[in-house]
Formats: sequence, structure tokens, C-alpha cells
Amino acid sequence: MFGPIHSNGGVRFDGLAHNVISSAVAQYNDADHSGNDEFGVHTHVNVPPGSGVNNNFRPLEAPPNTVPIRTDVFEAGRQLAVPAVDFAGITADLAQMKTDAQANGFYRGNAGALGYHVVLRMDDTFDLYRITGFTNTPSGCTNSQSQSGWGTWSISNQNLIGNYSFPVNGIIFLEDDIFVDGQVNTGRVTIVAAFLPDNPPFRKNIIVNQDLLYTNYDGQDTVGLIAQGNINVGMVSDDNLRIDAALIAQNGRVGRYYYRPPGGGSNRCSPYHMRQTITLWGMIGTSQRYGFAYTDGNGYQTRNLNYDGSLLYAPPPSFPLTSDQYTTISWEETK
Repeated sequence: MFGPIHSNGGVRFDGLAHNVISSAVAQYNDADHSGNDEFGVHTHVNVPPGSGVNNNFRPLEAPPNTVPIRTDVFEAGRQLAVPAVDFAGITADLAQMKTDAQANGFYRGNAGALGYHVVLRMDDTFDLYRITGFTNTPSGCTNSQSQSGWGTWSISNQNLIGNYSFPVNGIIFLEDDIFVDGQVNTGRVTIVAAFLPDNPPFRKNIIVNQDLLYTNYDGQDTVGLIAQGNINVGMVSDDNLRIDAALIAQNGRVGRYYYRPPGGGSNRCSPYHMRQTITLWGMIGTSQRYGFAYTDGNGYQTRNLNYDGSLLYAPPPSFPLTSDQYTTISWEETK
């Protein structure tokens, strides 16, 4: 993992961090296991010369002990009880972006169906689809963890609305759920899924199930995805998925749902319960806990998270976390 990590909640990190990991809390209760609170930033990687990960409560990673120096995990260190980031303030940014999209960008209201599908093209255009059907869950594949908003989040049917040029100001604002994929070439665009005024039951999500790619990695290409709710990777997602974009989930989380019941055999959510590799190039801002995998192996087995340093000087159009009002958030990595 390259680039800093910050969470307003706790961070469990079981990889190798080349930059600082910070949390706004000094300690928190890790939902992955029972036991007392652990440090706001902690790891379950066994202390060298040991190896592997222990998923049980880690007393040495918990108060009242002194925070151990674990350069085998946190190369640049970890910080606790730092100032929290104001995600609620993004609401004002979304309202302005809606106004700007209606004036010189691209704006559409509710799709009147199941949402929109945006396919970015290398000629500075995008195809817009109206989604009319979602993939059904396999027999026996259920919401065993009672996760809010659970579903396949995967398209089975859609109708093409049209092909459109990237807007002048680079803002695409759709008041519905949005699926996004494709590739840009010297393209700069920010895609927003939000319903205003904000009303929790109607918050909109962004879903990426297929590759979303840059052609150039020198700052010429930049894509911002801002979801009022979650940014999801759905059930029928690419086995090897790459997302080149800066991601913000204002009120929800960036991640993937759990697609296997307790003790579930391979005949239930298979083959979608286990995916191989997800690679992100950009940044993540997430209000709630991030995660593309679970401790029992469900989800993506390998997670490669790369911070795009070009975002500091060449952010996506009107991207809110680049204003003076905010601190840039990168990664909140949990196993």
C-alpha cells in the first residue's frame, strides 16, 4: 500500500504500509472478532519471526499497553486520535456541483428504472444506458450478515439512451445509482451519484464491476467518482479488476458485500464469492469502514492500493477533497 491512510473510525491493517496510517479515535472495537477494544490503528499480523495473520483479539495491540513499533507493517508509523475529516460538509459541494452540471455540465434526474450505466470512451465521449434488470442471486446465496443495501449490484439488462461528449466543465451529475466503467485518454471527468436535498433512504450509490482505466498515468487522465451513499463492487465483478479513479463515499463505504452464507458451499454464491485481484490507482475517501475482502477469504484475495500523486496538482473537476476545507484521504485498508 502506497500513500497515507486515514479513517474517522478505526483501521485494522494487515498488509505493508509505506506511508503513515492515522485514525481519529484512540481505540475501537474491531467487528471482525470478539474481545476488548484495540488501538485505533492496529494489526493482526504476527510479530516477526512469526508470520501470517491471527484473527483473534490481540492484547499487545490494545490499551493499556504502549503502542508497539511495528515497522514490519507500518513502515512510516501510525497516528491515533488525529482530527476527524468533515464528510458532512461535502453536502454543500454536491449542491454546487448539481448547479454547475445543470449550467455547463451533464445532468439527468431519476432514470425511472434501476439506475444508469456510464461507459467512458477514449474519444472524450460516454455512452449512457438505462438499467432495466439486475442479476438474480444464485439459489441459497443470501444476505447472511444482514448488510444494509445488500444485493447483486450487477446488470442483466439495459437500454442505450445515447452517446454524449464529456461536458465542458467535466461534471456528470445523475440523481440515481450509477454503474461506471470504460477507459479515458487525456480525459478529465467527475461523476456524481446523489439525490438532493439529502434524504438518507434515497442516497445514491456508484458501482464498478468492470475495469475503469486511464491511458496515461502522468496526470493527463483523471476520473472522480462521488457517491452520496456507497461505492460498491458488485457480485458479478471482474475476477481481476482495476479501478483508476479518486473515490468518495460521502455517507457510506467503499467496498464489496459479503456473498457467501455462513458455512456456505461453493454451490451457493459460487463463483462470485471469491475474486482474485483488485487494483486501485487514485485515492479513497470513505465515511464508513472500507473493505473488498473478509477474514474468511470472501471477496478479493489480493488488494493492490496505489495512491495517485498527480491528484495533488491535477484533481478531477470540482473534486471536493482538494479544496482548502478538507484534508485529502487516501486509503483505509482492512483485511
